[in-house]
Amino acid sequence: MYKATIGTNAGKVWHALQETTEITLPDLAGKLCLSVEDTALAIGWLARENKIFIRQKENEIWVSEKPEIMFSFG
Repeated sequence: MYKATIGTNAGKVWHALQETTEITLPDLAGKLCLSVEDTALAIGWLARENKIFIRQKENEIWVSEKPEIMFSFG
């Protein structure tokens, strides 16, 4: 896959994450009509730029635009 295509898919991922708090990698791929592999490459692009957050929960990869809030006061 070419860098331009990965970059285009990264843009699609970025816009999709604006509409949701957190989503699994396979669900995001389905929402964007991309393969899981193409979605993972796009996520890697955004993660390298520190634009998204990735975590593993219950053996699944979860992606979000914002970091998970670890503590809550009050």
